Amino acid sequence: MLRKLSKQKQIGTLAEILGFAVLIFALFLLPFRPAGSWKYALFPVAAALIIAPIPLMWRDGLRQLRQQPRQDTHWHRMRQSGFFDLLTLLCALALILGACWVFGNLTYHATLNRHAPGAGTLDAARAMPDFIEYNFKQDLNLIAANYPAFGWIALLILAFVLVCAVYMRFVSPIVRADEHLQIAHAVYRRVAQYAACVLIVVISLFPIYWMVISSLKTSDELLRAVPTLWPDRFIWDNYPNVLQKAPFDRYLLNTLVTTLAMMAGELTIGVMAAYGFSKGEFKGKNVLFMLVLGALMVPIQVTFVPIYVIIARLNAIDTWIGVILPNLVSAYFIFMLRQNFMAVDNSYIEAGKIDGMGRFGTIVNVLCPMCKPTLITVSIISFINGWNSYFWPKMVTQSEASRTIAVGVQRLKETYAGQYVSNFNEIMAGAVMAIIPIVFLFLILQKYIMTGMSKAAMK
Repeated sequence: MLRKLSKQKQIGTLAEILGFAVLIFALFLLPFRPAGSWKYALFPVAAALIIAPIPLMWRDGLRQLRQQPRQDTHWHRMRQSGFFDLLTLLCALALILGACWVFGNLTYHATLNRHAPGAGTLDAARAMPDFIEYNFKQDLNLIAANYPAFGWIALLILAFVLVCAVYMRFVSPIVRADEHLQIAHAVYRRVAQYAACVLIVVISLFPIYWMVISSLKTSDELLRAVPTLWPDRFIWDNYPNVLQKAPFDRYLLNTLVTTLAMMAGELTIGVMAAYGFSKGEFKGKNVLFMLVLGALMVPIQVTFVPIYVIIARLNAIDTWIGVILPNLVSAYFIFMLRQNFMAVDNSYIEAGKIDGMGRFGTIVNVLCPMCKPTLITVSIISFINGWNSYFWPKMVTQSEASRTIAVGVQRLKETYAGQYVSNFNEIMAGAVMAIIPIVFLFLILQKYIMTGMSKAAMK
């Protein structure tokens, strides 16, 4: 796109992109507080790079705008923009947050006056002998305790709306009048899209990066007040130490067996139930399906007590059966498979019946091949959920013989004498070893995951 612009506008476009990059870098450095005052010089440099090319970039657009006859008012043109509706919504949100700030401010000072009469600020109240700050903070509600945050967020939203409104009123007409300026703004949008994607990827992958880097640090370096983004010295012995402190081979076997069993149960029962709810005809089908969907809204923390009692009465505590049995059915997978089965035309099922297929033959030879991406997706998600499961295995396993890898990593903070230690570097090493199979599984089969999820959403 830049090749379509003149040399002057190419330079101006690159200068403004560089200016915004410098501004973002300067804002990123502020929380880290690097030594020296050079970081503050980045802000005027960024402002100069952004503002200086503006006369050069807008000159042709301003000239063409003056020559064009005015067909409608700027207000009418702004109202026709879909972005204007978003700005209106943001204004409403800012007003709501501003009202929360006012209410929180009044409530805060009323509570402060009740605990410390005559004290206008918290610092003045702390000087009073009868003032108990803990009791004061306990009496504050959520809005009163965080009212400054509501005010700052409202101001930021209003500032964003103001900048956008100024752009729509004064800059947008100039851009519309100059074709080359439209190309430059298309370049800005493309760069902003790539920058947003890179930022999202960095934010998403940073926890994994931090876990891997922390697994190669010493315990003292990991516990420093100021964290380091790169180890002073790589400690590769953390991984052999983990294998010596915990029977990871046993954890791996337990996790593999229980995960495969849960995946087979969820897939088999899910396919059968989805066939009944999609192609079966019986009384109460819709009511029963609503009950299945209702199970999605009930977390395991609500049902684990009765489930634990049942498993205990079956003498399945600290066994593979106790880990597997409550996880053999997934309401979410039944819903996904039902939506895909309903999209299969009944003529295929009738053709299967003519060929002599029964219900199981129809499921295996007709429905499953036609819904293969979703079945693969269900299998992968089930495997990942089973591998990463922590809450229920933590409740039902008591010894190394049945403990899974997610629970076993947490046990690394205990020494041989049963004392807790601050060996977070070894815990991170164990976590890295635990996620390696999941990462490879996702990298290899991510195409099927995306295809299955998108088809389930469209059905």
